[in-house]
Amino acid sequence: MSVISLDNFKKFNNEKELKFPGIETTWKVTFDDKYRTEAAFVASKIEKMYKEQQSSDLEDKLLAMTDSARKKALEKQLGDYKDACIEGINTLLHDGKAGQQLYDHFGHSTEVLAQIIEAINEAADKTLTLDNDRQALSKYDAEN
Repeated sequence: MSVISLDNFKKFNNEKELKFPGIETTWKVTFDDKYRTEAAFVASKIEKMYKEQQSSDLEDKLLAMTDSARKKALEKQLGDYKDACIEGINTLLHDGKAGQQLYDHFGHSTEVLAQIIEAINEAADKTLTLDNDRQALSKYDAEN
């Protein structure tokens, strides 16, 4: 009987430190099931807001408003979206000040915050992907 060694799993570490350019703070994040649940909730909340902003019903409502009312509604929408992104980053980094810190540092851009959330989730995907380990283990596969 042949033995397949799974030693590559010894190297697995789902804790990572995240650092952003120009910011002294380093955040330690554990990419585990709890993180995945939090990330899915943050993503669904932001996606829901985005879809609502893109709906034709909303567009019709906005066009029916006076200029000042439309401007106020759009400012509220963007403010709510910004707040959701800030709260999302706070949740993902487990730091109640992280979202605002990143928002202030990166030019008060909600779009940048959304991209940061995406980048954090991509880091989680990369951390949790065992493809490299699978490739290393394939050399022990008797069928190759």
